[in-house]
Parts: sequence; C-alpha cells; structure tokens
Amino acid sequence: MKKATTKKKTKASKENTPEEKSDKIPPTNTENPESDETPPEVHNAPLGLYPIFLTSMTQNLFKIQADVDVTEANPVKLIPKVDIQSDLISRAAISDFSVIKQEILESSLEEILVVYDPTYYYGQNYFACVTEEAVNLILHPPQPETENEEEKKKKERPPEWISLGSENEIDIERVVLNRDYIHVEISKKLMDFSKPCKFGDRDANDTYFEYKSFKDPSIEEIECLQINKGIQAIPEVIHDSTQVDWYRPINSSVQYESRSLSTNDIETIKNSEELASFVKSNIFNFEKAMQENLLMNIYVDEFKDLGDEEMNIEHNMHIILQEYQSFTDLQHSKNKPVICIDWHPVQMGILGVSCVKNITFDERAATGLNVKLKDSLILIWSLFDPIHPLLLLEAPDDIMSFQFNPQNTNIIAGGCINGQIVLWDISEYQEKLKMSRKSKYNVTDTLQTKEKITETPIIKYIVASSIEHSHKMTITTLQWLPKHMEVSNNGELLDEPCGEINQLMTSSLDGQVYFWDLRFKKEIKMLDLTWRPLLKVSISSLDNTYDYGILCLNIQKSLLFETDKKKEKGSKSLKFSDKDENSEVDKKQLCKFYCGTEDGDLIYANWLSSETGEEKGSSSVIENVFEGHYGPICDIKRSPFFPTIILSVGGKSFRIWKEGVSEGPLLISPLSNCNLTSGEWSPTRPGVFFIGKRDGTIEIWDLLDRSNAASSSQNISSTGVTFLTIHQYKNKNRTNRQFLASGDDEGTLHVIEIPKNLTKIKRNEKNLMKNFFDREENRLKYITERKAIRAKEKDEFDIEHTEVKTEANPNGETAAQGAQTHEQQEGQETNEGEEENEEEKEALKMEEEFKEIEKIINNETEDLIISDNEGEKPKTEKEEYNDNNDDIIS
Repeated sequence: MKKATTKKKTKASKENTPEEKSDKIPPTNTENPESDETPPEVHNAPLGLYPIFLTSMTQNLFKIQADVDVTEANPVKLIPKVDIQSDLISRAAISDFSVIKQEILESSLEEILVVYDPTYYYGQNYFACVTEEAVNLILHPPQPETENEEEKKKKERPPEWISLGSENEIDIERVVLNRDYIHVEISKKLMDFSKPCKFGDRDANDTYFEYKSFKDPSIEEIECLQINKGIQAIPEVIHDSTQVDWYRPINSSVQYESRSLSTNDIETIKNSEELASFVKSNIFNFEKAMQENLLMNIYVDEFKDLGDEEMNIEHNMHIILQEYQSFTDLQHSKNKPVICIDWHPVQMGILGVSCVKNITFDERAATGLNVKLKDSLILIWSLFDPIHPLLLLEAPDDIMSFQFNPQNTNIIAGGCINGQIVLWDISEYQEKLKMSRKSKYNVTDTLQTKEKITETPIIKYIVASSIEHSHKMTITTLQWLPKHMEVSNNGELLDEPCGEINQLMTSSLDGQVYFWDLRFKKEIKMLDLTWRPLLKVSISSLDNTYDYGILCLNIQKSLLFETDKKKEKGSKSLKFSDKDENSEVDKKQLCKFYCGTEDGDLIYANWLSSETGEEKGSSSVIENVFEGHYGPICDIKRSPFFPTIILSVGGKSFRIWKEGVSEGPLLISPLSNCNLTSGEWSPTRPGVFFIGKRDGTIEIWDLLDRSNAASSSQNISSTGVTFLTIHQYKNKNRTNRQFLASGDDEGTLHVIEIPKNLTKIKRNEKNLMKNFFDREENRLKYITERKAIRAKEKDEFDIEHTEVKTEANPNGETAAQGAQTHEQQEGQETNEGEEENEEEKEALKMEEEFKEIEKIINNETEDLIISDNEGEKPKTEKEEYNDNNDDIIS
C-alpha cells in the first residue's frame, strides 16, 4: 500500500547510489539534516517486509520509542513474537499489529525484527520483518560488487549519438504560439470598496466528526501458542561488611503464663500490711481516675470525626467531575437518545440502559406492527467491560421506562411506547453478571473462551400485558412499590402487607395511573397477554373536561411500621401506625403523590379519593395544581433526608417545594439559557443536588454555599444530557464511592465518579438545611398574609370611595351646592390618588427592606458556625425572624 507523506525528508535519501536503490534497502545509518526538497516516492517493500504505523502508546508499550529507544544510528529492535500475540489478544482491532496479524501468526521466527524508518522509505514510520530472508536483508545487506577501473571508464564514457529521424517528432510535439494572449480586465465600483464583510453563522456539528475504535469482524482472533518466561529461582548471595554502627528497631514479643496462687496464699496477701499500706497511699489516685471516667467517655472513637473541622463551608469551591467510564454500542445504541438508566440493586457495577430511536411519528407509524424492523433493546452494561454489553433484553417496542425489582433482582419491568408492560427474567445469567475484570481479560485465556465471553445473549421478554387493558399512550414512569406498601382492589393500603415486592405503578400521557400486581396469576409466565391492572386512577382536571398528560411521577416511600411481638420470633408483621410523636404521617397521607404534566403543571393528587370505596378508584381527587414551569416537567425527586421536600425540573428552571405548603415553591431558580432535562439529589449531602441540561452540561447546586446560582458547572457531552441517576457503593475501608450515570442524545452512557467533597456530609449540615427550609416556609406565609391584608385594605378603600361618589342629595339643595359638592368630590379623588401613590411607594420600600432581610438570613449560617466555634449562644431562627418582622412593621 502506497501512501503520500507531507513530512520533511532528509538529504540522505537523495544521496543514495543507484546500486542501493536497486537492492530496495532503506538507509539505516545516515545523517538526517533537514531539507526543503520534495520527498521521495514510496518504494515497494520486498517479500517478508511489511510497513506499519506504530502510535506512541504502542512505542512505549514495547520500548521502541522513536529517537529514544531506537534512533537513526541504531534503528532495529527484536520483539518476542509472544508479546505481539498477547497485545493482539488484549487490544484486538485496536492493536497496531492487527494489520499484519496473519503474517505474524504464520511466521516461523520466535522474534520479530521491527525497524525504525524516519525517512518513510516504505510509507510508514516502522516496518517489520517476518521471514529470515527479510531479516538477513536488513541486518546483513548485500554489498555492491567491485568493478574494474576499465569497466568504470567504459560506463563513464558517453556513447556517440546516432540520428534515426526522431528530430521531426520532437518538433511536432513542441508548442508554438500562433495567436495573441487573451487579456482580461476586472473592475469594481468605487462605492463597493471598504464595505464591511458579512459573515454567517454555522453550527459546530456540521464540521465535527468523531471516529471511535471498533472491532473488525473480518479479522480473525489470534491464539496464544506459547509464552517464554525466564525466572530466577535462587537469589544471588553477597557477603559484605561495614564498620558503621546500626541500631535497627526490632518488634519483639514475650509470651508468659499467669501466676496461679492457692487459696491460702491469697488470704495471706489480702491480710498483709503491705497491701493495706499500698491501698492507703494510692486511694486518692483511684478516686481521681473513677471521677474522670464518669465525666468523659474513654471509649469514644476519636478517628471517626477526624478532619471534619477542616471541612467547613467553602465558597466558590472548584469541583471537577471525573469520568470513570463511557459506554457506546455501535450497533444497538449509536445515535439513539438514552431515555432511562437504572442500577442493579445488589450486583456491583451492573446497570441497564434503554435507548429510543430518534424518528418522527410518520416513520414510526410506517413500521407498524413489523417487529423485524424494530430494534428495541435494553442494554445491560458492566463497569468492567466498556466495549461489549453483558445482556440484551428484547422488547416488542421502544422502552421508555424500566426498573429492576429491588427484592427479586432477576425480574425487570419495563414500560413500552405503545402502552404495554413487559417483564424479563434473567435468573439464568447470574454467573455472567458476577464476572470480574480479572477473569475476563486474562492474557493466558484461550481464544475459544474469550469468544464465548464476548458473545452477548439476547433475552426475550416472558410477559407482555394485555393490549386492551394497557395504557393508550406512551408509558412515561414505572416504579415498584416498597415491600411495606400493598394496595388493595379499592386503593386502600393493607394494614398487614405480605412483605414482598409484587406491585408496581405506571403513569402515561393518557392521564391514567395504573397499579399492577404480579400475583394476578399463579405463575408469572401465565400473565402473558392476559395481565391487566389492579387499579386505575384518572388524573383529570378539576372540572373533568380533559386529562393531564403525565410525564413523571413520585410517591412517598418512607413509612412508619412496627413489629407484631405476638407472633413467633424471626417473623415480622408490618403494621401501620396511625400517628407518630414527631410527625403526622398516617396511612392516608401515603396515598398522596406528585406528578408533572407536559403543560408545566405540578399536580398533588390522592389515589384514595372519596369515591374509592364505592366505585373502586374510578377517579382521583386533585388537591392542588401548581403552575410555574414554562415547559414540560421532566423530573420530580424527593430529598432522601427530608421526604416532604420535592425537587421539580422543567422548562428552563427548577423549583423546590414542600409537601403540605400550598402557597408556592420554597425556592425558584433563575432562568437558564437552555432547557433542563433531569435532576437528582445527593444521597449523603442534604443540600446538594445535580441538574442536567440540554447543552450537555451538569450543574452542581450546594445550598450551603449559595442558593442564587450553581456552585459548579461542567460539560460532559457534546449533546444534551437526557437522564441522571446516582448509585453509592461502600468499600472495605468505610469510604463511600458515588457514581453518577448520565445519558446523552447520541446514545452514550457516561459514568462519573463524584468527588469526596460532594459525598462527605459537613458538620450540622442537616440542621442548617432544615432551618433554611423552615425560614423559606415562614417567608411564604408572611407574604401570603401581607397580600391578604393588602387586598382587604384595597377593598375597604374602594367601598369608601364608591360610597362618597354615589352619595345623593336628600333635601333637594340648589345646583350651586351640587356643584360645590362635586368640586369637593373631585378634591377628594385627587387626595385619594395621592394616597394611593404614597401606598405604592411604601410597598416598594417594604420590598427593598425584605430583600435586605433575606440577605441577612442567608448569611446566618456562617454566624451559626462562628458562634459554635467561639462558644457563644446564637439567636434562634424564630427570634431572628420575629425581630426582622418587628422592624418591617415599625
């Protein structure tokens, strides 16, 4: 293969003699000064010699780095054939030697000669010799034969030229100018000079191309034939001496037996005067030690809180999200947006990804019911293998939402775009999921075992719900109910659930929420095409004119339950407690849930409606409809530390709500430049959450740092982020590693490791966040009260104003008096207008004072920490808030 090169060539390649060019041997020991002359043509390589291009990674791996390990003076290097074979097995198509893989396998040499070619004599920077003839040709090049001086003179003497009539042919081919040149004149108007240039905009994606590595199926795998390894069994013994003094520390231990005394000896010791005098002299020390033990706990683990004092609130801290691994399947997930991600509840490093085809409605309708044209799969990935997915779950249509069963992890439920529910069973492939990195990428494994490992099995679904009783539109959310929640046919929660996870709930764009039960039949496989929902709940408007299109759903999973002590030991009966001392959560409260619509409305509904007992949950009661998002609500998440705190993401902003507060959101983010797609709370930090955006960035919000802007923002993808989810693993050294999984519009799964400062909780962070949410709740109540008072004052003022205007003259006075009263009314109107302007000024002034108070409240967290360190007792939030309100009223 010939290849033109643009690199600078050397003069040595041009100064070679004709005899050297005829032998096709590259220069191996010449000087290389730079030259501006044109590079020579690429020469044909002899038999057994193959030019290859070696990257810097391969050069460092085999220690043949250019101008370091090999130079122009010494360009040759022998590499064992076994090392090249192991490189081909480990890196496959990515290896630079894969171009000549077959020639290396068929070679009889135990060491392959690799030569550095800086002049690109054969078109590449290196070439390899796989035959003995090629090796001898490079190591022992043939020397030109010596010629006699007479023969040289004969060759140097030019032969006499004899004319055979070719002069006429040369004259005919000569170009003769028989006509004048064509003159072209180009002119331009004077007014067009010095005009500004007009430039246009163009998207960066039009000129951006990405070429990723892939496995070539045409290239056969290489078997590991034999490995030569030398081992020195016995170390060399060296005798030496020195006169330097050396005091070496030695860890020594002594083993002894306890002294055993007879009863007579013990009695004599107790009654001895020596013991009595010893106790009298040391009684004070005993009393002091016992008092100190009562004052302080000597068994406290001091290393547990080590370093917490240094981790204070860091303003404007710089946070870097490091990408742990990225996953892309060129066949099944390329250019398909990632719509849902879920981590395996038990198995470490396993997660599933669902991708959807990016096609229009007309293209999707054209495929129809033809399953062969649909490539709807869920890819099960492992963090130990970023190239090949472990499992492929086949579905009848694109999966919009899926989730592993938290208890029976072999069961996976997914919601299709056509409204059906699908179940998979992966119990036969548990050994494949438990495979580690070492067992999969061992160089000594044979080719046959590796082929069995890389084959990805396709698992077909075992259950699909009935089409007639399924959703009529796309399923947007699917969630398993926890084991302490079990819904009956009429929607009520059972007092004594079975303790197993068998029920799930789904929501769809048709405005319906369905509850499904796996115990509809005796066996799971019997549910195929006969599975119907246990309970149907319709999310309709307050006037029942239309149904909301639900995009996301969130229920309260935290529950108060107690054990029944009357039963046998080891068995537990989950029973709801009506009320708790510190909370008002009861069984009816758990039936309430939040859902987001495609119109940007946040709905707070209750599936246990007033008509549930008689009509079996045919309709739901919508308690509140909150308007505020200027776009579809994409995600709703509950705080793991405060179950009543809700994070909703939609449009170009996000909001934080509190369950039970109907006045409005506690926090509203500023509008972003692009749409937001997803959000996720930190499982270990109460005030930290992550926001995914359409421009491919992830924003990190820390409410302890600031609440008006993100603490950090980082770009992780060239396309939009579509989904976020966090999973936490515990290590042996008691450190928690958190991984953030995010998907983009190109079908790439990014697994990011969250840094330590975002995982380790700070001192009093939970209490500070609780006070923060309480202050915001009090602020909302104060604003609503002031609005009610202002509305009442305005109504009273309007009533008085209308009474003065509509006052009639009861005694029939003269027209002059009527005109006088008319002038007085006009004067009153002007005075009232001035009073209204003054009230508006006072309202604006009050708003400015309230903003200043809000700044003081935001800085209160620092004052609390400083006061704790100095030992001062700070004011409580309630006292500070009352003082601020008194200032406003005064």
